[in-house]
Order: sequence, then structure tokens, then C-alpha cells
Amino acid sequence: MKSNEAKLPRPSFARVIGAMLRLAFRTQPWIFLIYLLSSAGFTLLLVADLHLIRVLLDRLPLFVNGSLTFQAVLETILLLGGVNILYMLLNAAMNLSFEVLSRLADARMTEAMAHKAGRLELIRFESAKLYDDIEKARAGHNRGFEAMETVLCSLIFHGGYFLALGFYLAPLEPMLVLGVFAAFLPVALARVIRASAFYNTENKVAPLRREFNHYEAALTDRAFFKETRTSGAVPFFRRKYDQVLAAYNRAMWHTELRTGAIDLGLKALTLSGYVGLLLLLVRFVLTGQVSPGLFGAVYFAMDAIFKWFEELFDRLGFAFENAAFGGNYLAFLESPEREGGLAPLPRNCSVELRQVSFRYPGAGENALENVTLSIHPGESVALVGENGAGKSTLVRLIAGLYHPDSGSVQIGSTDLRDAADETRFQRLSAVFQHYQRYRLTLLDNVRVGAPQAGPAADGTEADERERATAALTQSGFYDRQGSRLDAGLDVMLAREFGGIDLSGGEWQRVAIARGLYRPHDTIILDEPTAAIDPLEEDRVYRTFLDTARGKTAIIVTHRLGLARIADRILVMEGGRIVQDGSHAALIAAPGLYARMFQAQAAWYERSDIRADAARYSRM
Repeated sequence: MKSNEAKLPRPSFARVIGAMLRLAFRTQPWIFLIYLLSSAGFTLLLVADLHLIRVLLDRLPLFVNGSLTFQAVLETILLLGGVNILYMLLNAAMNLSFEVLSRLADARMTEAMAHKAGRLELIRFESAKLYDDIEKARAGHNRGFEAMETVLCSLIFHGGYFLALGFYLAPLEPMLVLGVFAAFLPVALARVIRASAFYNTENKVAPLRREFNHYEAALTDRAFFKETRTSGAVPFFRRKYDQVLAAYNRAMWHTELRTGAIDLGLKALTLSGYVGLLLLLVRFVLTGQVSPGLFGAVYFAMDAIFKWFEELFDRLGFAFENAAFGGNYLAFLESPEREGGLAPLPRNCSVELRQVSFRYPGAGENALENVTLSIHPGESVALVGENGAGKSTLVRLIAGLYHPDSGSVQIGSTDLRDAADETRFQRLSAVFQHYQRYRLTLLDNVRVGAPQAGPAADGTEADERERATAALTQSGFYDRQGSRLDAGLDVMLAREFGGIDLSGGEWQRVAIARGLYRPHDTIILDEPTAAIDPLEEDRVYRTFLDTARGKTAIIVTHRLGLARIADRILVMEGGRIVQDGSHAALIAAPGLYARMFQAQAAWYERSDIRADAARYSRM
């Protein structure tokens, strides 16, 4: 059955902040504590700074008229200087601790996403929705952590400062406290509106961002440049990139305009409150309700107070906005995982498919239809058929990558749905047509399929090198290398890291060696030899079957001449197995296999091709 793709409830703001707080504490408790204490100390020093400025301004006139000693004024100045020094030190400690903490948390969140991706049903990777979810989670995990930092900063720094300021000013003049807080209520409303608008916009533009990132890669990435340049496809991808980027910018710009207009109007109200508060402060001085020192301290602090008040609501608005993005990260981590069983898979048992049907997400028809099949231990089986017949889909179900919509796939008596994750792929090796080219050494490219749990001992390392060399030899890799690989197994297969690159055929041999290196009872080759010439491909397959003797081997190929070397050939058409037998039996019977074999043989027997082959043999 297909995994549940239903839309999950959106994580609330409180849930996002709570999850990020737990993450920060678990990542590094002591650094998190340093951040909290330095933030709290930083806040208290700001209020102390305001008080000392007030005291200094009150004492200066007394010193001038001789009623106060210079020592008293100097003590106040020194205290003020000490507070500012501590202020800078705590600010540095606060910024540094958060920078370190955020880097550690980023690594932890990336690791959590990778772990989660490994727990998903693999069929979900055939759905565009999963890639949208991953794109939004990747964009949101840092922003969720920033939202948590913003809330902490708002509570400890801004909230603590204004609370302390309120307690400080309230006994002197309560109206000042009310005036300061009332002036910035419009800013809070503007931030809430902006956060809601951008959250809704993000859900719409995530597919567009993924699309223009792909077009950008097609224009700039090394994997694309040879084809895009030689085929003249650069203008095509540039046009596609511009179109999608324009659609993305239109959506973002529309939201900016809408929220900007509202923000402008509400900030005009805030400016009116600023002017009104200044006039109120002047009135209090003229009526003697506040001292000149308090007037001076509050006046000099007015700009900072209003800046921090505006910053508070700006940061809270951004916190809601970032938490919305962070919610995408949490939603991804909370998405349904594959339901693995606990049963260990038996070794060297038959593979049984019973009335298996399967359909890809969003497809209009089944890729496999009512397939029943038995593969005996140690048997070599070739799957042949036209493109789209269901060959690759069948081997994916046999490998346990996907589960059927109906029917069952069993190893011995164990249904693959019930198999424990740690044993489901344990004795399986597979080489697919679209293999990976890892930017690693040649040795690591081969042994990546069977890595050690920790650093290898000297004896283990020597054994791995010997096994890797044997696998590369069996795949035919060294037959075409000559003296190119002077560094042997330690050569880096990436020009970006000071190494070399391989041809397509050489990379395919490395991929086959990777499959041969991995310990296995069953091995699958899903057309990994497309870039190898037919003679060399025949040699590779024969060597492969010799190596796999006594083990179950499944080969997917379009070249029927190669299928002859298998014990058994399965012919697929329209998602069904339409013929099953040896080459001799199938070629003698009327049917799809005989027609395909004769068509391929006729192509090689054409007179112009024979002439070309003769000319080539004389070169």
C-alpha cells in the first residue's frame, strides 16, 4: 500500500519554539546556559546604565555649586565606565555562545533530516510532494532555530529590559510607563500580519524555488555543462530559469507590497506616539514631576528605547515568520515512516512473488499487474522486454525497495513487509543503471557499499584493499586503465578535489565492482553496462555470473544476446511476465522473445553494418 501523503496539521508557534529550546539544550547545555546568563546580565546592565546616567546628571549641578565633592562625581563616572566594559564583554559572550550553539544545532538538525529520510517509505521519493516537503524543511530548519533565539532574546533582553524599566520608572511617574508601551502597539499588529502573509506565500513558492534551482544547476553545474553547451541548450534553460524566477519574485513582491502598505500606516501611528511621549516628558519636567537628571537620562535613552521597542515587535514578527518555516522542518520530522517488521530474513532461500500488482504515485495504470514468480536459490535470471515493460520495477520490489499494492513478495516464508530493517538489505547487492559517482578515492568508491562500523585495523584495511582490487579486476576496470592510475586505490575520483575523472564506461565498472565487493546472497544488475562496448559487456556479464555462481543473480538487459548466458529468461510486456524459460526454449517458441531476438540479430546482420565492422577490424 502507498504511504500516507495526507497533509499533516501545521505545528503551532509554541510547539516550534519548544522543540527548538529542547534542541538547543540537548545540543550543548553549558553553552546554552552561558548564552542565557550573558543575555540576562546584558539586560540588567542596560538598566544600570540608565540609572547611573540619571545619577550623574543630578550630581553635576550639585558639584558645580559646591555642594558635592568631585570624588562622588568621579565614582559615578568610573561606575558608568565599568558598566559599559561589562556590557561589551557580556554582549561578546552572548553573540559568541549563540554562534557556536547555532552551528552545532545546524549539524544536528541536518543529521536528523538525513536520518528521517532514511526512515521514509522509498516509494514516497517517487512523489513530487516529498521533494517539496524536503525543500521546505531544508529552508526552515535554521529559521526555526533563529525563531527560538528571537523569542529568548525578546523575553530576556527586550522583555527583561522593559520590565525593569517599568519598575524603575513607575514610582517616579507611572504615565511615562504607559506612554512608552502604548506608542508601539501598532507595530505588534503589523508584525502579526506580515508573518501570516509570508507563511502562506512560502507554501506556494516552495515548488518554484526547487524548479529554478534545477534550472540554475543545468546552467552552472559541472554535471550538465558538456551537454548544455554542445547541444546549445543554454538559452533554453536560461529562458526557463528567468520565467520561473519571475513567477517566484512576483509572488514574493505581491506579498511585500501588501504587507508594506499596512506596515507603513501603522508605523505612522508609532511616530505620533513618539512625539506625544516627548511632549509628555517636557511637561513633567516643567511641572517638577521628574528631576532634570531623570529627564536627561530618559531623553538620551529615548532613541534606544524606541529602537529596541520597534526591534522587539520586528523580532517577534520575524519570530512568527521564522517559526512558520521551522514548522515545515518539524512537520517533515513528524511525517509517517515506513512500518518495518521484526522478522529476520532467512539466507539462501527462494524469492516468491504472489499475484503482485504495483502502481507509482500519480500514475494512471499499474507498472506491474498480477505477477506471480518463483526464483530458486543460486539461480541466474535475466529480465528482458521493451522499455516500460516493468523490468526495473520488478527488481525494486524483489529488492524490498518498494512494497506491492496487492499481493506479496517473500524471501522463504517471510514477507518483505515484515522484515526487520537491519536485515532487509543485509545480504543483497544491487547495481542500478543510474549509479552514483562519489567524490571519494577509488577504494572508498568500491567499499562504500560495505563500510566498517569504525576505523579499520591494519589487517582489516589490507583485507579491504585486496577485496576491492579483486572486485575491480572482475568488473574489468583495470583492463582499460594502463598507467593512468599511478596512485592505485588511493587516487581521488574528483577533479574538484585535486584528483582525476573517469569515463562513463570506467565509472560503470567501478559501480559493478561496488556491487561485487558487498557481501551478498543475491545480486541484481539493472542495466549498469550501457556505456560499455558489447564485447566488453559480454565479458563483464560472464565474469559476473562466474563470480555469482552458487548465489542468486538477477540481470536486467536490453541485449538479448547477453540473456542467453542466464539459467532462465523472463520476458515482460505491459507489467506482466509473458514468457518464462531458457533461451533455447524461448527462441524455439513463437512469441515476443523470438521476435525481439530476430529483430536484434537482423540489425547486426545488415550489409552496411557488416561492412563497417570489417573496416573497423582492419584499423
